[in-house]
Amino acid sequence: MDLQYLEFDCSEDTEGTVCWDALAHPVAAHTPALLREVTQLLVWASRLGLSGPGPLDEGADWDFDLQAKLHTGSDSIPASAVFHPESGSLALHPQPQNGHMLELSLSLSGTPGFADAFRQQWGTP
Repeated sequence: MDLQYLEFDCSEDTEGTVCWDALAHPVAAHTPALLREVTQLLVWASRLGLSGPGPLDEGADWDFDLQAKLHTGSDSIPASAVFHPESGSLALHPQPQNGHMLELSLSLSGTPGFADAFRQQWGTP
């Protein structure tokens, strides 16, 4: 599967933990598609059968950090983007209004097993 809106930079530490970081800032018309892509990716990860999301240093196989801002022209408004693994939904508050542009950053980290599955599924480095 190819990702349309998320382009990841990848890094790996000496213990084999892999981290992918993406920053997306699409035009306002593409905000719903970006949110669907992020939701799809996080639903996939949560249904993979590995432990997580959760702190890797406490035994989880994967974790993520999701941050959002809305840009209204000259101002930016902090937003909360919350993924609910049990329902497979992503909530964004406040919702973008006409002309607001969403800036979203997503960091995923995982063990070597998660990293292998992630690379196979999403075709990322």
